[in-house]
Amino acid sequence: MDPEKVKDLLKLQDVDQEILRIKRRLNRIAKERKDLETRIRELEEEVEAFRNLYKELTNRRKEIKEAIKEEEEKLKLTEKRLMMVRKDAEYKAVLREKAKHEDNILKLMVDLDEVEKEISKVEEELSEKESHAQKRIEELKEEIEDLNTEERDALLKIEELQKRREEVKKDVDGSILSLYEELKDKLEAKLVVQIEEGICSGCGMKVPDVIFSKLIKENSIERCPNCGRYIFYKL
Repeated sequence: MDPEKVKDLLKLQDVDQEILRIKRRLNRIAKERKDLETRIRELEEEVEAFRNLYKELTNRRKEIKEAIKEEEEKLKLTEKRLMMVRKDAEYKAVLREKAKHEDNILKLMVDLDEVEKEISKVEEELSEKESHAQKRIEELKEEIEDLNTEERDALLKIEELQKRREEVKKDVDGSILSLYEELKDKLEAKLVVQIEEGICSGCGMKVPDVIFSKLIKENSIERCPNCGRYIFYKL
């Protein structure tokens, strides 16, 4: 085969390899973007979890305050009853009821104090988390935007290369183009490689002497019997 024809095929391969390189990068971009989006969701969920905790604590505080108010009302009624009873047994019963309400109020006050401390702690942590998350999310979104820009540029580059490919393809020998296209769809590697000391540089296997001799004498392009790639000796 005319060495120029081999060069034409190599030009086509170079274009295909560049398209493949960019497509691989596009796949990595998609994965990187997905990872960044996942991290953003995780940060948002972490902050939301603290917000929910804060909401639960404030609701608990409200419930405790209402319970204290209810016990205080019951205590007032009990104290009024205490002033009205005459019988000793009834008096002692009301006293026990009064003590019970007082004990309940004391326990609720302890609970309220603990909840107030927890709310104060969570408020501080929530403020820090919101500040950190907001800053980090903005950084991650900028990284995503950079990836989006790179993706748009890569797609434009592929479009240009596809046009270039159509031009280069016109110069490739039609007798090998169809087979080249078929191999290209199966392999993501170079399909046209040089023989080096009788060894196919694509698969690393020694080619039969008869094929090697033909490559040298006829300056042709052949198929490696092991991997199926197009092989040539030198241009």
